[in-house]
Amino acid sequence: MKIQKTNARNWHYLLLAAMLLGLLVAACGPATPQANDGETSDAVSEEGGSRVTASGLEYVEVEAGTGVQAQPGDLVSVHYTGTLADGTEFDSSAGGDPFSFVLGQGSVIPGWDEGIALMREGGKAQLIIPPELAYGANDYGPIPGNSTLTFDVELVAVDAVPTPAPPPTAVPPTTVDPDDYIVTDSGLQYIFLAEGDGDTPEMGEVVTVHFTGWFEDGTLFADSRAASPIEFIVGDEQILPGWDEAVLLMQVGDNVQMVLPPELGLGEEGSPNGTIPPNATLIFEMELLGISPPPPTPTPAPPPVSVDESDYAVTDSGLKLFVITPGTGEAIEAGDTVTLHYTVWEEDGTQLESSYNFGQPVPVIVGLEQISPGWDEALLLLENLSVAQFVLTPELAYGDQVDNAPEGNLIFEVEVLGLEKAETEE
Repeated sequence: MKIQKTNARNWHYLLLAAMLLGLLVAACGPATPQANDGETSDAVSEEGGSRVTASGLEYVEVEAGTGVQAQPGDLVSVHYTGTLADGTEFDSSAGGDPFSFVLGQGSVIPGWDEGIALMREGGKAQLIIPPELAYGANDYGPIPGNSTLTFDVELVAVDAVPTPAPPPTAVPPTTVDPDDYIVTDSGLQYIFLAEGDGDTPEMGEVVTVHFTGWFEDGTLFADSRAASPIEFIVGDEQILPGWDEAVLLMQVGDNVQMVLPPELGLGEEGSPNGTIPPNATLIFEMELLGISPPPPTPTPAPPPVSVDESDYAVTDSGLKLFVITPGTGEAIEAGDTVTLHYTVWEEDGTQLESSYNFGQPVPVIVGLEQISPGWDEALLLLENLSVAQFVLTPELAYGDQVDNAPEGNLIFEVEVLGLEKAETEE
């Protein structure tokens, strides 16, 4: 059954919800690199060694590396040459920059993820990859279906993804007698824990809040005090409907505990990454820190930049990327927080949504699939202050939710306005 077209507010909701969901204690990000004990992997015991793994990958070590071993979640840079069984070369990075990707996230064929993970930085190897670990029975450009592929690879660099900051201390919500809650017609339950004497916000104004969130059983899932306050436009349902209702009852300086039934929270669907389950009742404690005037009315976004198909860079996952304006800042890496404006269109040019229309950019933590796997893959190929267009298949646009997604590719354009590098442990 074909489902209805994406709601005009849906992508904005997903992106701005990232301000909330990015703080989830249980958020699933890239695999954390495992500590290396300094010993050679048992997959290849000596220089020049060769073996066939359980999956059918044939790994031939040509020159042992002397650097760190690549781990899932690392950003790896590789030079390579790919040939068919008859010796025909179909692709090579020779003469250009190394190819970079995050290991173990499915952004390359499975044989690459498995083979590169057996290498150390500086090493060279030959990967003989059967069809089931490559492109299977389907033709892929110059590669016929059911092809066994040979790649001569050199692992140029391994950069570990920074270790995520520890989660906030799991403090329980303030104990409240259920009879003490005020209950509104919508089902919102709230009680003032502390009262301020500032102004009360109005619809359309921008509020700044700190918050902590728990499930009904008292399990902590988010705490903005571990990062920074959250801003949202009152009445736009940018975060949760219950937040809009509650904050309109508050003054600056108030601290409120509220209980949101599913219809005032994330409803029947839950969070995009599955961390908050469907039909969850949520408890929040929110402090209203400040109020700002409504954002100015934005200029409508123009149509997508016209890009010739041959000008797109196409990755193994099917992502198509075109850099409209090269960045002048640092490269975006997993764990970084980027602030950006975005616009999304259907393939026929119908605009679904634009953050410009909402008057403010949005933050995204890269590598946590807060939005979708395609967003992470695209952002990891960009630099700060760049402008780019990328085209996502439904699988790349919706990830695990693809079974309920509309048909057809989506066109995104992003303008990266700022980059906050992930903190690394000293």
